[in-house]
Amino acid sequence: MPRVTDKQLALFLIVPLILFVATINIYPIGYSLWLSFNKINLVDGVTNYVGLANYLKISGDPFLSNSFFVSARFVLESTALIIVISLITALVLAQSFRGQPILKVIVILPWALSEFAVAIAGRFFLDRNYGFLNAFLKNIGVVKEGINFLDATFAVEWLAIFFAWNVAPLGAYFILSAIQTIPEDLHKQARIDGASPIMRFRNVTFPFIRYAVLITGVLACILSTSSVVISFALTGGGPGMASTPVTLYNFRVFFYNQDYGYGAAISWLTLVAVLFLTIAYFRLLTRRR
Repeated sequence: MPRVTDKQLALFLIVPLILFVATINIYPIGYSLWLSFNKINLVDGVTNYVGLANYLKISGDPFLSNSFFVSARFVLESTALIIVISLITALVLAQSFRGQPILKVIVILPWALSEFAVAIAGRFFLDRNYGFLNAFLKNIGVVKEGINFLDATFAVEWLAIFFAWNVAPLGAYFILSAIQTIPEDLHKQARIDGASPIMRFRNVTFPFIRYAVLITGVLACILSTSSVVISFALTGGGPGMASTPVTLYNFRVFFYNQDYGYGAAISWLTLVAVLFLTIAYFRLLTRRR
């Protein structure tokens, strides 16, 4: 009986999975691309080929332009918050102290929650009339009347904060796993040489964790770009369209306006933007190596 090599075994195990994933994804992807070149009327069942009209419509849509600005703001703020929170959390968890195992469990809990649950918790936390934050500020005498934290000025920032709270534990564990690969002798030698904590982080810790930080950043960017639930459930995209990202606007185009061709065109534009960010990240990672 011929011997099966490791490569043949790997192909035997992975090819069925690749075929399965391709089968369930090729049709939806192809159908959405076809939709983007057509206009469908569900009432009379008529489908009209419109060519690039749906894509050309994008440039003249002021609501979509506003949504792109909101998305850029949300992605930048949430990505920065996720990286900072993940890094600080990982550095704390890497220390040896009593209760560390319990803290590790507590830290991962936000990641276990759904985005919808996080958004609902955020609404109760920030509500002007019965929210925890307003109640706390009233009790300590800081304010007399409830503050509308979800006004047009700071609605996007609150979206970024709660999204970062939900996603940051994942990044923290990525970075923590990288920290645990650092030889302890390097830290001991740095302390003997009189290096300050900042110098030890810069010259010893960060070179080992920089790729984990980059991975955390690109994951945060991709997840925040594709996020729709938290804006839908926390602010509803309001006030007005002040916190409506592209994903939520596209959701409304699809299911409220039932303009499936235009919605598909927006989806493909969003996909191109995410691919561009991903390629830029991998080029950065390759160049740094």
